[in-house]
Amino acid sequence: MKAVLGLMVILLGLSHGVETYCLDRLDGVQCYRALGGTVDIHLMGSTSEIYRYYLLKNSIKILDVRKNEVVSNTIGERAYFPSNGTFRINNLSRTDSGLYTLRTFDSDGTSSGVQTLQLFIQAPVSSVLLVSACLSQGEMRVSCSSEGGDSPQYSWTLDGRTLTDAELLSGNNESKNIILKQHVSGRLTCSVRNNVSYVYKEERISTCGVETYCDGRQDGAQCYGALGGTVDIQLIDTTAEIPRYGLFKNSLRILDVRKNRFLHNTIAHRSLFFPSNGKFRINNLSRNDSGNYSLQPFDSDGRSLGQRTLQLFIQAPVTSVLIVSECLFLGQMRVSCSSEGGDSPQYSWTLDGRTLTDAELSSGNNKSNNITLKQHVSGHLVCSVRNSVSEVYKEQSKCTCDISLPICGLRAVVVIVLLIGISIYFTWKKKKNEKAEASAALQAEFPENSVLMVEMRGSAT
Repeated sequence: MKAVLGLMVILLGLSHGVETYCLDRLDGVQCYRALGGTVDIHLMGSTSEIYRYYLLKNSIKILDVRKNEVVSNTIGERAYFPSNGTFRINNLSRTDSGLYTLRTFDSDGTSSGVQTLQLFIQAPVSSVLLVSACLSQGEMRVSCSSEGGDSPQYSWTLDGRTLTDAELLSGNNESKNIILKQHVSGRLTCSVRNNVSYVYKEERISTCGVETYCDGRQDGAQCYGALGGTVDIQLIDTTAEIPRYGLFKNSLRILDVRKNRFLHNTIAHRSLFFPSNGKFRINNLSRNDSGNYSLQPFDSDGRSLGQRTLQLFIQAPVTSVLIVSECLFLGQMRVSCSSEGGDSPQYSWTLDGRTLTDAELSSGNNKSNNITLKQHVSGHLVCSVRNSVSEVYKEQSKCTCDISLPICGLRAVVVIVLLIGISIYFTWKKKKNEKAEASAALQAEFPENSVLMVEMRGSAT
């Protein structure tokens, strides 16, 4: 029968969702396996008639087989060689990396073949963390970090497609740290992989909300601007023919415009005036920009044409949201939603795209940042955090908590109590029957009106 031989590695199992196989029988193949995992080295077919062969690692013999019987196995405590010609090594360590050589011999000791395999052991990526922060001009810095994993490689997608250079201010699709341009939003995913694992993290991002609009033509308007962001104040209509007007903040003039040309601007280093549309833009907003603003127009003779006021509030935007969940004893789930940054954050919850109802909650409500979900509530859970200048949300697929153990324990207690009760009942019934039988025996032996029975009744009385 023709001998079947070869050096083939089958990498068993899943490493964080990536199934890796090395099936090539060609000489010099390279294979990868996860640290702590298992590798199967297929030496030859189970029908092989090769008289003798051995396996070397970096020129050191680790397995010697003669007539399909193992002569020596230097790593026998974590290696297994069954009858099908496959050599399995468990609990792989970094020292298992190296060059493996299979040498075969005929019955005369003459070499009949050599096959080699290069094996690399890598630590798998275990988890991925995304951290995002808004920058001063509305950009968003996003950092992707991984735990564990040798030689991690990063990649980004937005709404399922590769992130493009047109959406990036710095970094590229293979960087771990990127800066997204203004107005870039959607489902951002960072994937981290190496040769033995693949893990990803996704986060729904929205624009930093740093560019807001304020209609200063409405007297008494209340407007909001994002800290570090931009606000556009509409001072007049584009068709207005006002000869001169000034903008005051807390009674201090900051802008003076005559015939659509500004004469004075105290914050010119971070503001712009657009005569064509009557807008005044303030960049890099600080908390000092909060206050009362008033617009005072004048006619050509310098007479006041009235006054309009607005109030501007500067808020820090919400930058990121974190959801943490834990199962409780009775199958409920406690879910906490926390936000980073953001003045006066307001919370809301949805489940599968609809508002979370009180019927699904054991504690908290749709506006709480901490809630407890009832048993069997599952689906796509989203916590949204907003204030007047930003909105960020985090989503999580929520499964019901496993409460089989508590229920089984409770059932066991019920069964035990029931068995004890049955045992007590039958013991009592047995004693009662024995007493009744003894009484019947006495009556049968001694008549009703005998002296002994009369004495017994008297004694009982």
